[in-house]
Amino acid sequence: MIRTKSARKLTVFGAALFVAAAILASPAVLASGAIGGASAGVSQYGQMYKLGKVVFFRKLACSRTECPIKRDQVNGDLAAGLVDSLRTRDELKLEETENDAIISLLCPGTNAVDCAGHPDEQAMVEHYLGRRFRIGK
Repeated sequence: MIRTKSARKLTVFGAALFVAAAILASPAVLASGAIGGASAGVSQYGQMYKLGKVVFFRKLACSRTECPIKRDQVNGDLAAGLVDSLRTRDELKLEETENDAIISLLCPGTNAVDCAGHPDEQAMVEHYLGRRFRIGK
């Protein structure tokens, strides 16, 4: 009786181990949509978040005097205003707001410099701020 219980436990353990290995090695798990392959570990949206954060703090919210936003001024209200301006950037507006002027510094904005070959920084910053401050669509 003891031998059959041990054999049954071993069989169940072996089957569970086989199923776990099959799941981990399946193409659906390996094809995660990550940039740079499945081993990169960062999804397309994770990469966009990281790049948006870098652009935001390098061009808009930094400690240099020429930056339009000081790092300690960044909060949810400011982020919501910037995201609103980013989401309505292509709409016709009667007057430009302060946030519109700030986002125009990002490529492909009207006041951005050296945008040749650069990705859409405005879209990346919108993605970063939207996720970071949980601003819904």
